[in-house]
Amino acid sequence: MLQNMMNTKRLTSMLGVLVLCFSQLLSADVKVVEKKFDSEPHQVVQETTLKVLSAIDGGLDPVKEPEKFVEQLSQILDPVVAFDYIARGVMGNYAKKVSKDQTKQFSKAFKLGLVTTYGKGMANFSDLEVAVLVPEKPLGEQRRIAVVQEIRGASNTNQVSYSMAKNNKGQWKMINVVLNGINLGQTFRGQFAAEVEKNKGDVTKTINEWGKG
Repeated sequence: MLQNMMNTKRLTSMLGVLVLCFSQLLSADVKVVEKKFDSEPHQVVQETTLKVLSAIDGGLDPVKEPEKFVEQLSQILDPVVAFDYIARGVMGNYAKKVSKDQTKQFSKAFKLGLVTTYGKGMANFSDLEVAVLVPEKPLGEQRRIAVVQEIRGASNTNQVSYSMAKNNKGQWKMINVVLNGINLGQTFRGQFAAEVEKNKGDVTKTINEWGKG
């Protein structure tokens, strides 16, 4: 029981950092180092960062107006984050055991959890510099690439690697995040599997409970 509580606390902390990495939604004290990239996925990550910060500067307040916060942030992130793809990956083989409607339900709950968790921890982040690193080699015909970004604070630097993939419509979408060497997609997949086991194999119950506890 104690171990489960410790794991939940650790995962909640990681969730907050993950949302930070997804959106780079920080406070007004954050400086974004802007560059002009020939690589489209690198440019997407940088532009998304700037859009979110612009929304914050425009008065978007996740504490006073949480519903509006979620709505506006979703409008920015939906075009560039493959939430459905990520959610199916988190479900793993269990995704084959549920209906399309249940998959959509979980995807919605998963995205909502990511967005709202950031709102709760937003005040803890300030005085940071965010920079997308220049790619080591030209993109070429690659359809998947890791975009590396650094979040530099006064005492430490976190490195974030965004897994970006080009879909059939030619759009670059984020499909995973690796934070300081920790694969967050695999972490959430492990948590989902643990919850299914706790619920004695009941995937539907796990989906219904996701994000509520």
